[in-house]
Amino acid sequence: MTEYDDGRIWYKKKGKVITLGLTEKAFEEIGEVESVSLPSDGDEINQDDVIGEVIGTKGTFEIITPLDGSVISVNDELADNLDLLIEDPLDEGWVCQIRIESNVEDAEEEEESD
Repeated sequence: MTEYDDGRIWYKKKGKVITLGLTEKAFEEIGEVESVSLPSDGDEINQDDVIGEVIGTKGTFEIITPLDGSVISVNDELADNLDLLIEDPLDEGWVCQIRIESNVEDAEEEEESD
């Protein structure tokens, strides 16, 4: 698992697909989750694009993508069960899956130079 956006977003790479989600650090900043907006299947995205947001009792968190690609799957379970984001953020609470176009190693090197 790799962290992104100052440790507030995580992603796991498997082949050319990454699964993206939020970390505990993100939830500490936004508080209790009230609503979430997610990207749509097929959305073309660029690194650092805002692809969704989570609104909480302490504020709003923008979900940004670490890599270029296209959204191939969105976790529709979150619409009915926002608690999954906090209760199981690394498994059932993932946000979306992206077929990547940029090189993960390149993105990690850019992160380290920030």
